[in-house]
Amino acid sequence: MSHVIWINGAFSVGKTSVANRLTEQLEDSFLLDPEVIGGMLRDHLVPAPLYPGDFQDLPLWRAFTHDAVLHAAEHSESIVVVPMTVARRDYFDELIGSIRERVRLDHYTLVASRETILRREANRSDDTGGWAAKAVDRVLPELEQSCYADHIDAETNSPQAIATDILARVRKS
Repeated sequence: MSHVIWINGAFSVGKTSVANRLTEQLEDSFLLDPEVIGGMLRDHLVPAPLYPGDFQDLPLWRAFTHDAVLHAAEHSESIVVVPMTVARRDYFDELIGSIRERVRLDHYTLVASRETILRREANRSDDTGGWAAKAVDRVLPELEQSCYADHIDAETNSPQAIATDILARVRKS
């Protein structure tokens, strides 16, 4: 059965950590990270003068991400786990909404306070250029909207506890 689990949430909230735990626990699962698509576009396919600063603003990124997730779900026996912030309603509908029309898609949004997100961003080992700090005030209010539910507390729960919660929800539905 075609199945996608989309882990949404602010930058540095723990999406990839949770997604990694999920793929470790789910047999026949596959992690598809759309940031790789964004990096490829930024570094190799979109000339610098045409790059908008956020790869999500590239229609090409949204199309590639949509098609990659859908193709992986429809042409494999794997559950596709996608850790990616989508905090614009139009992009949400374009990606998650349209994929959901074709395959089962369970969507979860990890939530944490602004302070926690900024602290996690400061402690990241990879250099994101302070992306979470730049986006947090735009992203957090948007992700409170009902279309981004189910909300899961990433403030106090560990990535493992969140993955266990998601697995229970997925198996229940």
